[in-house]
Amino acid sequence: MMINNMRLQNFRNYENETIQFMPGTNILIGDNGQGKTNIIEGIYYLLTGKSYRVHREQELLRWDQSEFHLYGDFLMNDRKVLLESHYKDKRKMVKINKVSCQRLSDFVGTINVIFFSPDDLVMIKGGPSERRRFLDLHIAQMRPGHVSILNAYNKVIQQKSALLKSFTDKHMKYSQLQLWNEQIIELGEKIILNRAELTQRLQDASDPIYGNLSSKKEKLMILYYALGKRTVNEAISEFPKLLNDKLDQEIERQMILVGPHRDDLQILLNNKPARLYASQGQQRSLVLSLKLAELELIRQEKGEYPLLLLDDVLSELDRFRRDYLIKFIESSRIQTLITMTSADNHLELGTLYFVEQGHIRRET
Repeated sequence: MMINNMRLQNFRNYENETIQFMPGTNILIGDNGQGKTNIIEGIYYLLTGKSYRVHREQELLRWDQSEFHLYGDFLMNDRKVLLESHYKDKRKMVKINKVSCQRLSDFVGTINVIFFSPDDLVMIKGGPSERRRFLDLHIAQMRPGHVSILNAYNKVIQQKSALLKSFTDKHMKYSQLQLWNEQIIELGEKIILNRAELTQRLQDASDPIYGNLSSKKEKLMILYYALGKRTVNEAISEFPKLLNDKLDQEIERQMILVGPHRDDLQILLNNKPARLYASQGQQRSLVLSLKLAELELIRQEKGEYPLLLLDDVLSELDRFRRDYLIKFIESSRIQTLITMTSADNHLELGTLYFVEQGHIRRET
């Protein structure tokens, strides 16, 4: 998968800029605050429908503008694909080859992308929501229907939460909550199965990578805890009982206590929680292993590597990890976009782009 060119209109600090990318490594160089990361963010948003930095589209608008537009020409299995994303009148619209998509799930996964930045350490150090997000974003690229399942599940959760906080008679609540619980079970089981499958595949793919990074001295293990259970079969079989047992407590506390929206992905280093026991360097190795594993899984699924976006990563890695990542990129021939400051000098090969005050020029 490759990106040939990208056009940004009123996105972040870009008024109207078009960039033509090259195969192999594309290096975006510039001082902080010039717009390097905004290019990476624009590509990621175009491909996933989400920003990795903010939750509201209005924060992506150029100053004093009410709409933004993103266009990208891509190559997938030697087939050209034109993608568009428009935000106007507080509404989002996406198109594939100029045809509008009714649902985001029809769009996500058309072109796959893996994004890696220093902020990804939050996967290790952050809370369960960060690790659930990591799983769900990756599943959505390979199984776009996962987006629809998540959206439907979240709507049910919102409805059930509203009912719990309402002044409805307790007896009436019981009967209505049972109906919502039936939908939570139906949708929740699908989410759990998707996450469990990906977790196992990530474990298999990341194990040899982390082994190489740690010289076979350390062991990475990832475990998906669904509904607090260590096995998926146990979680699914006990799901109805767990919901029923917590019903009185949920009514009393006016909050939902059971469901995959509370699950966690345990990342272990030598059988101990990496969040508590891994050093900064070990955490970087763990995240790097998971990201490279994602690349391999998409290649296995789609027959080619996804686009790789690296935002200020090389300066954060020590020489050994940096060299390992660069060797992986070069040997795999993955099209990669890398941001770095003018002070960085870690790559010998690649097309250079200089970014300054929302304008880009390619070195010729």
